[in-house]
Amino acid sequence: MVRTLLFLVFFFICALETEYKKEDATTKELTVVLATDSFLKINGKTNVSTFECEFNMSAISKSIAITYVDFENNIEFDDAKLILPNVEFDCGGKAINKDFKALLKTEEFPEITLKLIELSKVKTSSNSRTATIEISISNVVKTYNIPVSIVNNDILHVNGVMPLDITDFNLVAPAKMLGMVKVSPLIEIEFSLKIKAS
Repeated sequence: MVRTLLFLVFFFICALETEYKKEDATTKELTVVLATDSFLKINGKTNVSTFECEFNMSAISKSIAITYVDFENNIEFDDAKLILPNVEFDCGGKAINKDFKALLKTEEFPEITLKLIELSKVKTSSNSRTATIEISISNVVKTYNIPVSIVNNDILHVNGVMPLDITDFNLVAPAKMLGMVKVSPLIEIEFSLKIKAS
């Protein structure tokens, strides 16, 4: 079972809304499920248009086991990963799907891995926290701090956007039609996840 990063960020926020102190931090476990209308996608653009590559969320287990340690000011996670096979991204057509897989060096590095390291309990705004996330693309690992927006309804709805520069991962943006169409190296990982305890 794939233990995911983006799902787990989100479920814990409900508990964070209640202010309390812990004298002894202990390891805890939680199992969550993902609502069917959740999504995760990569957004990009060229000098003439934009494109969107959406991940097939059904490729991920619907029951997610999470292990974490709850401290006073933050939550630390133990090997909390979301593994995204490159072949599960759909950019809207065979040609662009092929280009996307080539860009990510899919034959050599078939997956993108997102690993949640830490979630701050300190609010950056009325419903935001900061998540520390480790991203591995083409065997290059980078760490980012990103804001995560939380909306509490019947289930927990979490939104976020993670901007990336693909050159940080030793990837080269392709150029098409004799160089007239150029892909920007700046992309975004956008997610909207709805989760609840199973």
